[in-house]
Amino acid sequence: MDVTRGWHVAKTDDHPGAWLGATIRGFLNERYGGKVPGVRRISADIKAACDGETISHGHIHNILAGEADNLTDRTRTLLARFFGKPITAFLPEEESDDTVRALAARFATLDDKQVAAIKQAIEIVTRGQ
Repeated sequence: MDVTRGWHVAKTDDHPGAWLGATIRGFLNERYGGKVPGVRRISADIKAACDGETISHGHIHNILAGEADNLTDRTRTLLARFFGKPITAFLPEEESDDTVRALAARFATLDDKQVAAIKQAIEIVTRGQ
């Protein structure tokens, strides 16, 4: 068992949550210069960086402990904003190579007006105009 700042990482390296936890811990070390605060502070910092939206400290703990197998689009988007990384940085490599998933992850960051414009553009292209 690996213990990192109080997070007991019990999952094996081939478990999806292990990859995600290790990735997020690496980004946290990078962001905080190796002095990573507790999950409540991380949650508050995400809230400050993401216009009031946050990830619960419990969910952050689960991610760091390797207990979260995947992320919702919302969580992935908030983490991408907080860390200043592309959304694909929060997808396992086999998923980020999937063009449709990568596009969907990017579209998750757009507002309704931008998504509507993309739909309209696709309609124009598929009609041959």
